[in-house]
Amino acid sequence: MFNVIIAKMDGVVFYGESFSATLPGTEGELTVLKNHVPLITVLKKGKITVRQENKEEKFQIDSGILEVSKAGITVLI
Repeated sequence: MFNVIIAKMDGVVFYGESFSATLPGTEGELTVLKNHVPLITVLKKGKITVRQENKEEKFQIDSGILEVSKAGITVLI
């Protein structure tokens, strides 16, 4: 599992651990798993799906920036 933070200018929308996260990249949908290679990319309008042990959290976004690091992922929307 890895940490996921989804934040707006006015606060945190989601913070928790996840098995995977699927995001709408500008070049297509991408899924991040634990130990993913570090990257920074732009996100387009679409849905973020965060998969946890027994549930999925879904978030609609208009755009954003994704950063993947050893600590987890951070999404600024």
